[in-house]
Amino acid sequence: MGADSDWPSTTLLGSLSERTRAALLAAGSEIRYPRNHYLVRQDEEGDIAFLIMEGAVKVFVETASGTKSLLGIRVAGDMVGEMGAIDPEARRSATVQAATALVVRSVHRNRLRALLTEYPDLGIEVSRMISSRLRWANRRRVDATIKDGRVKLARLLVELATYYGERVGDHWELRIQLTQHELGYMAGLANRTVEKALADLEQEQVISKAYRRIRITDLPRLSRIAGWGENPPPCVVP
Repeated sequence: MGADSDWPSTTLLGSLSERTRAALLAAGSEIRYPRNHYLVRQDEEGDIAFLIMEGAVKVFVETASGTKSLLGIRVAGDMVGEMGAIDPEARRSATVQAATALVVRSVHRNRLRALLTEYPDLGIEVSRMISSRLRWANRRRVDATIKDGRVKLARLLVELATYYGERVGDHWELRIQLTQHELGYMAGLANRTVEKALADLEQEQVISKAYRRIRITDLPRLSRIAGWGENPPPCVVP
């Protein structure tokens, strides 16, 4: 993709004006990384933010015991590493690993901070992006109180489809491969519960699944199973 491409509206690049987007892209240097490469490691210092041009990454934290907890995924048009790049006193709060082959543009702290001053809409959209991610995390905490694993997983899948899905005909494809363990981390479910919930949703013909791939065949019905009623999160399109 380039400066004039149709970036997903849910991403940072998709939310910027053409002028600001072009300036941000011009400030970065293109780098290519293979799958599984670590762009950012938790607790390290860093002064670079990365714009994802092609591919996707996984964002996770590690506990002292070595357990990994997947926080989310980021796709083309998203920025990662921005908090460490903006704040010189902040260490990396999470690890970012390439889930696919990647093309990114690296933006140094000095250039990013200068752009935030020169282009006020960039500052607004970066703030909105960070707020959106905090709301995502808060919804996961709220969903953790739900006892029905099927409802928990339905909520997660609807949001993943909205943020990171691609509409193909009459269904939605998630643009990244996720294991059952990773879905469990994000939904707050044990692997056995994820397996059962996926089987139930597939039997209800709202999803179909293959190896690390999930296809959402009936998004409106999946949203009803999610049980939001008349108050779905803002990201969910009826």
